[in-house]
Amino acid sequence: MPIYAPTLPPAPDLHQGQPPFLVLMRFDFTRLWRQKIGRFFSFGFLLLLLVKVGWIYVKFLLQTNPALKGVEELARTVISQGPEFQAKLLDPATYLLWFLVALVGGGLVARDTLYRVRPLMYAHPVSPKDYLLAKLGFASLLPFLVLLPFAILPWLLSLLLAGLHGPVWATAPLHLLPAMAISSVLMGSLAIGASSMASTPRAGIGWVLGLVLGSSTLASMIHGLTGLAAVDALNPIMLAEAWPQLLVGMEHPLVAWLPAILGTAFHISLWTFVAARRTRPSEAVI
Repeated sequence: MPIYAPTLPPAPDLHQGQPPFLVLMRFDFTRLWRQKIGRFFSFGFLLLLLVKVGWIYVKFLLQTNPALKGVEELARTVISQGPEFQAKLLDPATYLLWFLVALVGGGLVARDTLYRVRPLMYAHPVSPKDYLLAKLGFASLLPFLVLLPFAILPWLLSLLLAGLHGPVWATAPLHLLPAMAISSVLMGSLAIGASSMASTPRAGIGWVLGLVLGSSTLASMIHGLTGLAAVDALNPIMLAEAWPQLLVGMEHPLVAWLPAILGTAFHISLWTFVAARRTRPSEAVI
């Protein structure tokens, strides 16, 4: 009986289906959802959100209940409803968010380095640009999605309870959403840059925390020695807090406009460049 050569399947059409970077991002989100750490942080952020929404309702009661007029006057003197109050809508989540970025983002690239997955990815229709875009997109989209309820839900509750004259500005999302986007890209770029320099996920967590805390300490030391407030732009934690303050128009933000723009651009460009260099095909086989 003659033996014929096997019939090869047709070549796949690479223009069909989702782009590779979206597939990689979906995989990372699925893995995060199945991990216990994702559920733990979800519970923590939910508690913070309930406290913030409850505080909006309390302020509404202070404004509308005649029996609480005296308490209302006290609240107005203690807590302002101006730009500072709008910027603080995101404050409760910012500090915990850095730990989430470190624990999740520290293993994004380091895990693939440990198990030598990138050579297999690059052998398929996944380019280094797709890989970098997927990791940066996931690391940036995650903090944005976490901060989104803190900007939207208090705003919606304020509109439903008091209309345009509620404690939260009617235009607050127009100020907070761009600030959240800038802060999220800052966190994401730092996370993938630190993770690309680590060989294991645990080391990646240490790299992220080390870079964040090290930059903060260095900026504080230089500020204390020289008295230059612009040096605070090297502090990524302070930059993430300063952008909501800048975009809502606070008189005295933590970082001024020009240092904030330069510091944010420096961090994003530096760590994205580091991640791009460390995820090249030549680095994938070392």
